[in-house]
Amino acid sequence: MLIREFEGGRHLLATLEHGAEIIGQITRVIRENDIRAGHLNVIGALDQAEIGYYDQVSHSYQGIQINEPVELASCSGNISLLAGQPYAHVHAVLSGMKGKVWAGHLTSGRIFAAELYVQELVGPDLIRSKDSITGLNLWREE
Repeated sequence: MLIREFEGGRHLLATLEHGAEIIGQITRVIRENDIRAGHLNVIGALDQAEIGYYDQVSHSYQGIQINEPVELASCSGNISLLAGQPYAHVHAVLSGMKGKVWAGHLTSGRIFAAELYVQELVGPDLIRSKDSITGLNLWREE
C-alpha cells in the first residue's frame, strides 16, 4: 500500500471549449498550469463520448461508444505523472435522454458545455507505472 501526504495547493476553474475533446482540454489545463498531482471534477454535457471498461482477465480496456448527447452526472479523477508528464485519470457517469446510464473510464468525449475544477496537491511526485499484476498504470514509489 502506498500512502503519501500532500498540502493543498491552487484551485483552478476552467470553462472548457465547446466542440473540443474533453480529455485533451483537461490535459491542456493541467499541463499549462504544471499541476503534477491533484483532484478534478467536471460538470456539463457531451454530445458524444467513449467510456472504457477494464477487462480484468485480458488486462485491456473495452471501449463503449456513446453516440448521443449525455449529461456528465458525475465526472471526477486524479492527476499524477505518467511517463514524466501530468496525466488525468478520469471516470464518469453519463446519463442519456431516456435515462440510460453509462459509467467507467472516460476515454474521450466531444464537449457541448463543461466546467472543470482542479484542486492541486503539493508534495512528492506521484508517479504512475505499469503494475505487473493488474496491467494498470498505478501509483508507485519513486
